[in-house]
Amino acid sequence: MRRMDACLTSALIACLTIMVAPVAVAQSSVTKPGGAAKPTVKKVNPLEVKRLDARLDEVRESFLRDTTNLILSYENLGQYERAKTLLESLQKLDPRNEPIKAKLGELNAKIIDTNEFEVELATDESWQPIGAVTKDRLLRIRVTGDYNVSILLTSVGPDGLPMANPAEDLVANVPLGAVMGVITPAGSTGGSQNDKPPRPFAVGANFDKPADRDGILHLKVNVPPGARCTGSLKVKVSGPDRPSP
Repeated sequence: MRRMDACLTSALIACLTIMVAPVAVAQSSVTKPGGAAKPTVKKVNPLEVKRLDARLDEVRESFLRDTTNLILSYENLGQYERAKTLLESLQKLDPRNEPIKAKLGELNAKIIDTNEFEVELATDESWQPIGAVTKDRLLRIRVTGDYNVSILLTSVGPDGLPMANPAEDLVANVPLGAVMGVITPAGSTGGSQNDKPPRPFAVGANFDKPADRDGILHLKVNVPPGARCTGSLKVKVSGPDRPSP
């Protein structure tokens, strides 16, 4: 899929580059005795240039019209990722185009909504794999419910407990008891002991950020080792590939 997207992007950029390239003026050269070749400029025919400029406008309009129709066709078929790839190619050619930005936002929302799935997060387990993620693809995570931790004698929500001293948190920048995530290379687990292990990040009740790498998303609650947790949390996730049944 990535290779196909890259090819589409390159093709679009190449096509539009050709369309906006200035019309080159034909040149010939005359060699003087004992000297280097000196280029001579062919006389320009204004009517011919005007005709070519008109043709260039037609080609440009046809390209944009056909590309727009292709984007809409993909969208109507529910192929939002492919439509987004084409639209991103157009955005590279016109970064300040507000309608393109708005349409990209609309497509991103559709992509997120169509691949949402729900899992149950067991609070008494370690890192639990959720699904494969792709770098720069938006992750949307919604967590609801509460659970009990035996050593705290209180119920805890997905945002965890407020902590006045960050040094007391079990994972830096993640509140005690909060839901947290980590993206690990495929084939490893959240507890990987690599030389540079991926850093866990706070998820809480709401998380909306692009994935910073390819890999497998894992979730767990930030509680002390050996703590007895009872209850589970409902997690709605968009962005990771839906796990196989």
